[in-house]
Amino acid sequence: MFRKPFKILLLLSLLVFDISAQDTPVRKFFLNGYVSFMESAMEINMPGDEWLWESLLHNRLNFDYYPSGKLSFSLQARNRLIAGGLLEKDVTGAYHNTLEGDAGIADLSWNLFSGGKYVFNSSIDRLWMKYSLDKLEITAGRQRINWGQTYVWNPNDWFNNYSFFDVDYIERPGSDALKLKYFIGALSSAEAVVKIDSSADITAAALYKTHISQFDVQFLGGILAEEDIAAGLGWAGGFGQIGFRGEMSYLHPVKDAGDTTGLFFISVALDYTFPNSLMLQAEGLYNQLPRGSSESFIDFYSRPLSVKDLSFTEYNLFAQASYPFTPLLNGSLAAIFFPRIHGYFLGPSMTCSLGNNLDIALFLQYFKGNFPGLSGIEKQSFTMAFVRAKWNF
Repeated sequence: MFRKPFKILLLLSLLVFDISAQDTPVRKFFLNGYVSFMESAMEINMPGDEWLWESLLHNRLNFDYYPSGKLSFSLQARNRLIAGGLLEKDVTGAYHNTLEGDAGIADLSWNLFSGGKYVFNSSIDRLWMKYSLDKLEITAGRQRINWGQTYVWNPNDWFNNYSFFDVDYIERPGSDALKLKYFIGALSSAEAVVKIDSSADITAAALYKTHISQFDVQFLGGILAEEDIAAGLGWAGGFGQIGFRGEMSYLHPVKDAGDTTGLFFISVALDYTFPNSLMLQAEGLYNQLPRGSSESFIDFYSRPLSVKDLSFTEYNLFAQASYPFTPLLNGSLAAIFFPRIHGYFLGPSMTCSLGNNLDIALFLQYFKGNFPGLSGIEKQSFTMAFVRAKWNF
């Protein structure tokens, strides 16, 4: 129902660009992106389950247009041909529908053609125009609102949270929003954002960022999806060679404004890089249990995340080591401990550069833990393996 007015807005935006371009003889247009092929395998350790194989051909196109020094426009799309795997088991069409789902007010994701074992999806996850005037920037359209400070879990990412376990979507999702950013000084700025989602619910928030001692500090406040009043704090800095980051948020239901109950989330991260380029990272999350805890790893793995749904356990501990073995070969090993379910995650990876703009990567993800079931505690394990070749242009 929102496609017609959105198309009108897009045409008007292009008209504005054309008129603005007449004031200057310089027109700048840029195109870049990548093509990747990824083979993945999934295994769930339950009776009767088997390995599922899936192939993904992924193309991303980024169009940027600068008609003048003050005005810019971006259109970014991802095209995916997926075959095998869960599609063969998708007798109800749920997986097909998930691929076509769009969380924004504008429906910009389409399954252009599909069959029982394949689907071709095209989606637009960036479509914005920006106007800059002295210290003020105005950005309207589908954009990435990035207020997170830590690596794995982001309680300050109120607009478009993402999963650490998604190895193929480095750009992360965007939001249909209007953002105003004002540069107060060299080290301070303020932002105000209004987002509307596919349910026509509004999220509105403001952020003030400044520099205190050795840290960039941010203060947040707003209302999320017309459901919760939110307040947050974040920081990024360090002590000597040790990086120290963190963020916290408190959410309180609008309907129970007089109640004392609410949800509190905090993540704290440390990092250190040795002279030989070995990098160590650690992070902890306290997650005042989400609205509905997952009943399995695959349930949590496959669904979209929000600030209320950062993890399926209250306490989470993360550690990662990464090291460049050669200028062309990088490796890392990540681990997460989930105390409540006596579970853990292991994620080794390796990336090798094969030439200019071409690389191959290997990822392994293994989950193990105990979940409550109908007949008591169920021991579960879940394995994902990926091999990806990627060419950037």
